[in-house]
Amino acid sequence: MNFKYVPVFRYRAQERKALNSTLISEKILPLIEVVTEKPTSNSKSDSIQQLINDINESNTRVMLDFPMYLKLRNATIKTVRDFLTPILADPLKRVKFLSDARLVNNKDKIIPVITYNPNSPFVNGYMNSQEQYLRQYYDQVSFRLYPLHFRQAITEIKSIIKKNDIILLDIDESSHELPDNRKLYNQVQDLANSKLCKSVLIRSAIPRTLTNVNLNQGKIVQEADNSLLKDFNDLGFSAFGDYCGVKKDELKKGGMVSPGYVMYSWNDNSYFGFKGVRDQAETFEKIVVPNVTSSNVWNEFNRNHRTNCLGCKNIINIRKKIKKGNSQPEWKGFACGHYLHTMEEFL
Repeated sequence: MNFKYVPVFRYRAQERKALNSTLISEKILPLIEVVTEKPTSNSKSDSIQQLINDINESNTRVMLDFPMYLKLRNATIKTVRDFLTPILADPLKRVKFLSDARLVNNKDKIIPVITYNPNSPFVNGYMNSQEQYLRQYYDQVSFRLYPLHFRQAITEIKSIIKKNDIILLDIDESSHELPDNRKLYNQVQDLANSKLCKSVLIRSAIPRTLTNVNLNQGKIVQEADNSLLKDFNDLGFSAFGDYCGVKKDELKKGGMVSPGYVMYSWNDNSYFGFKGVRDQAETFEKIVVPNVTSSNVWNEFNRNHRTNCLGCKNIINIRKKIKKGNSQPEWKGFACGHYLHTMEEFL
C-alpha cells in the first residue's frame, strides 16, 4: 500500500457525496467514521450496508472506525448520541459492529480500526481483546492512538501489531510541531519500522472555533494550518490525515444559517474564506457564489478540475441557476469534495 493521504470522513450525507464523487487512487486511503445508525434519517439502508454499496461501486478500500473520542453532550445531534452512547457504555459493541457479516464478506475492502476512548481511563487489555477478536476475520487492521493514554496504548499494541498493519496517531487540532507531540513520533516510527507497518499522523487543519461570520471575504483563513501536508515526510510518517477540507466539528444541533465557504488552494496550501449575511440563506447564491467564482483561488484551477470536482461543478451550476444553492450542509460537502479532488489531482 503506497498511500500518502488519509481523509477522515464522518459517514453522513454530504461527506458520502464528496467521497463518492472522486475516483480515488492508491495514494489515498479514506478513514470512515460511522457516527449514526443511518447516513440520513430517510435512508433505506443502515450505515454498514450503505458503506458496502458505496465501496463496491467505487472500488475504494477504506479504514473503518466507530469512534469513541467524541464527547457526547445534550447539544449533540440526537442520532449521533443515540448511536454512540451504547458503544461508549459497552466498548465490545465496536467489535460486534466491525465483525458484522456484511463487512467480513467484503474484508478485501475493509480495514477495521482498533482504538480506545481517550477521554476515559485506559482499560488494560481492551485493545488486545479487540485485536484477538478481529484477527479471526481480517488479515490487516489499523490502530488509532491519541496523545492521551499514549504510553499504555503503544505498550499494549507492541505485542500484537503485525506486518502491513497501520498505526494512526491522532493529535486532534494541536500543532504537529509541539514538543510534547514530537516526543511520541519516534516511538510510533520505531514500532512501524520494526514491524514493516505504515504510520499516519492525523491532525485537523481547521479549528472548531472558526465561524463563517469571522471569515474575511476572499482572504486566507489565518486560523487554518495545513502545513502537515508538507511536513509529514520530514517528521518520519508514511502519510498524513485530516478532515478533508472541513472542520472536525462536535456534531452539535444546528443553529441559524450562516452562509460561508472555505476553499482550499493547492498553490498556497491555504484556505480562502467567503461569506454571505448571517441568517440569510439566499446570500449563498447572491454573495458567496460570485465572490468565489471571481477569486484568484477559483482561477487557480483549470476547466478540467472545475468540471469534475464535486464542489466546483456544483458552484458553477448554482451560478447558472441550474441548481439551488442555499443549503449550508451542501456547501460543507462542496468544500470536502473540492479538497479531496485536489489531493487526488496534485498530491
